[in-house]
Amino acid sequence: MRGSDLEEGESEGLPVWSRHVGDPVLASNLTRRTDFALFIVHALTDDSLLREAPAIVSCRSESALMHRDTTGAARPEEGQD
Repeated sequence: MRGSDLEEGESEGLPVWSRHVGDPVLASNLTRRTDFALFIVHALTDDSLLREAPAIVSCRSESALMHRDTTGAARPEEGQD
């Protein structure tokens, strides 16, 4: 996994991920430490992340919010469900 810059604070939820480091959804490059750990635990049980090296960013970061779809969820990137 490729992480972003980390900051302290309360959890903001499961981070958004992408296969591509240059993906615009990752532009904010910031994740809470607790959410980084949350993603690590999630990755242990999510078979779609096998053999992947996802890059992550906070689900409430500016770039993640800009790339939300109409349901309020981050738009899935190539291969992401």
